[in-house]
Amino acid sequence: MELPRLIARTVFPASTRRLTVGEYTARMHLRVLFFLLFPVAANSAQLEAYRAESPLTFTLPDLSAQQHTLADYRGRVVLVNFWASWCAPCVYEMPGLVSLKQRHAGQAFEILAVNVGEKKYRVHKFVNLIDFTLPVLLDTSQEVFHAWGVELLPTSFLVDAEGRVRYRVLGSPDWDNAEIDAMIEALMPEFDEVPANR
Repeated sequence: MELPRLIARTVFPASTRRLTVGEYTARMHLRVLFFLLFPVAANSAQLEAYRAESPLTFTLPDLSAQQHTLADYRGRVVLVNFWASWCAPCVYEMPGLVSLKQRHAGQAFEILAVNVGEKKYRVHKFVNLIDFTLPVLLDTSQEVFHAWGVELLPTSFLVDAEGRVRYRVLGSPDWDNAEIDAMIEALMPEFDEVPANR
C-alpha cells in the first residue's frame, strides 16, 4: 500500500468513535503533518475498476426525511460519495464534486453524498454553512458504510445505469479531470430523454 494512503487511513480513519481530548489533539496534529508532508496526496487518488462480491444497495433518508434507494436512480450513472464533516479531505473535495455535477448537467448522472455517522442537525448546519448543493443522505447508524466495505473517508463508488458498482476511489481524486468525465460518459445509457430526477 502506498505510504500516503497508509498514513491517511491512520490520520483520517473512517471510524466515528468518540475520541478522548488527548486522542483528538494528537489526531489534529497528525492531520496538519499529513498535509505538510503530502500536499498532493488528496488529489492523487484514482478511480479503479471494482466488482462487489454481492450487489450493493441502500435505503437512506435525506435531510428532508425523504427516503432514497439506489434503485430509484436506475437508468442514471450515480457517484456515491461517503463523507463526514470532520474529514478534511472530504470537505476539500466538495467543490470538485459540485463542479463535476455541473459539467454533466442535463445528462443521466447524479451524485449522492452519503454522510457517515453524524447527527442530522449537525449535517444540516454544515451543508448550509458551506452551501453544499448536492443531495445529502444520512447513514447515521453507519450500516450502509459497513455494508459497502468502506474503510477510508472519503470513498466514492461509480455505479452504472443498471445499478452495478463499476469503479471505486479511496480518498479524494481530482474531480476536475477529463479522464473521470470520460469514464462517466462511457457508462451513460443512450436515451432520447434523460430520466427525471426524483
